[in-house]
Amino acid sequence: MYRAAPLLLILLAACQPEDIFRTNPKPDVQDVSELTGAEIYAENCATCHGDDAKGGIYPSAPGLTTLTAKHGGSFPTRYVMSTIDGYAKGTQRGPMPEFGALLESEMEVWVDEKGVMTPTPAALVRLAEYLESVQG
Repeated sequence: MYRAAPLLLILLAACQPEDIFRTNPKPDVQDVSELTGAEIYAENCATCHGDDAKGGIYPSAPGLTTLTAKHGGSFPTRYVMSTIDGYAKGTQRGPMPEFGALLESEMEVWVDEKGVMTPTPAALVRLAEYLESVQG
């Protein structure tokens, strides 16, 4: 019995709880840096929000084509990026994972509607720009 203990410990150490990204492993930083916003969406968002971003695949995943309409006719870029990244703790996330670690890439300076300049991962900016482009 004691001879099997080291093997058992090795097997148990290899058993890690599955994380939410198991089915969508973290892409290399170089790879995500080369993806367009549409490609980032297809790889990370379409599973729940639908290929057309209209929602419905995952029961609680909202459609993303009416964000502008729901926010008074102006696309809520800061809200969208905060929700995706996970740094806005007050947003209604539900089961949505934080994607900040997946979108690590070179930084660019994003300027919000108030003129505030914020260093932001370029991949996150491209994803937000894509979502803005699919507004109905």
